[in-house]
Amino acid sequence: MRYINAILFTSFLFSASQVFADLTFPMHPQQVAPDIYALITPTRNLPNPENKGWNSNSAFVVTNSGVLLFDTGSSSAIGESIKKVIAQITDQPVRWIINSHAHGDHWLGNAVFKDTVEAIYATEQVKTKIIEDGQGWVNRFMQMTEGATGQSEILVPKNIIDQRTTIRFGDREGVLFLSGNSHSPGDILMWLEDEKVLISGDVIYSDRMPSTLDADLRQWVLLLGELNALQPKVVIPGHGKVTDIQGVMRLKTLLQSFWDAVKKGYDEGQSDFEMVGDVTAALAQFEPHYPGLEEKVKRDISGVFLQVEAASFQ
Repeated sequence: MRYINAILFTSFLFSASQVFADLTFPMHPQQVAPDIYALITPTRNLPNPENKGWNSNSAFVVTNSGVLLFDTGSSSAIGESIKKVIAQITDQPVRWIINSHAHGDHWLGNAVFKDTVEAIYATEQVKTKIIEDGQGWVNRFMQMTEGATGQSEILVPKNIIDQRTTIRFGDREGVLFLSGNSHSPGDILMWLEDEKVLISGDVIYSDRMPSTLDADLRQWVLLLGELNALQPKVVIPGHGKVTDIQGVMRLKTLLQSFWDAVKKGYDEGQSDFEMVGDVTAALAQFEPHYPGLEEKVKRDISGVFLQVEAASFQ
C-alpha cells in the first residue's frame, strides 16, 4: 500500500508529497531512494517539553518481507508515531531494528515493535550500556521533557555486531560496520551500496553542532576521511537534514579544527577554561552551519582537552 508520490531530484533525493496527519509528532517521511525513507526531526535542540523528546532522526527501508528500521527515537510515544508513518507507506511490519548507539534518543522506542521484530542489532558495548543505564535515560528524558516521553519500556538489542557484516534484509542488502567508537562507544553505521545511501546515526551531524562528550575525536576525524571513499549520494544523519559527501567532509573539517584549536591552546600552556574564547573564535566560521556551537564548545572542551593532553604523551 505504498501511495507516497515522490519527486525525483537530480541528487536522487525524494520528498514525500503527502502530509501525514493524526500523528503525535509531525513526521513527514522523506524518500531518499526507492523504498528508503528518512524521518527528520525539525528541532535542533535537546529533548524538551516543546519537542516532546523527538530530537533525533530515524530511517527505514521497505523490503519484500518486512521493514528495516534504523533507530527508534527517544520514547515509546515516538516509536508509536514512527510505526504509524511506516503503516501509511507499507503494510509490511518492522522485522529488523538497528540501534546505532547507546544514547537514549536512538533506541527508547524499541519495545513498540516487539510483536513483529525478529532481530535488534547493536554492538556489545551498546547492549551493555543499555542494560546498565537504560532506566537512567528514561528518567533523564522524563525530567527534560516534563513527563512528555513517559515511562518507556526497555527492549535490549540481542543481535551483536562485532565486525563489518553484510546482512540480507528481505530483498535488500545492507552493510553494518563499526565506527571505531568515533562519536560514542559502539557506534555502528549502515551502508546501502546499491543506492549509495549511508545511514550514519550520530557519526554525522549535518547542521547542528555535534556532541563530543563520549567521542574519540581523532578516530572520528579518521573515520570521516575513510567515508569519503564510499562517495555516498545520500547521507541520513543522526541529527540535522539529509546531506551528502560534502556534509561529511564539512563535519570532518569542523572536528579537525576543534582539535587543532584546543591543541594550540594546550601547547601555549592554557587550561581548558582559559582557552574557551579562543577556541570558539577559531570555530566561528562554522557557526552558520552548526547552530549551538558556542554552547557545545563550553560543555565539551574539557573532554577534548584531556584527549589532546593524552595524545601529547604518545
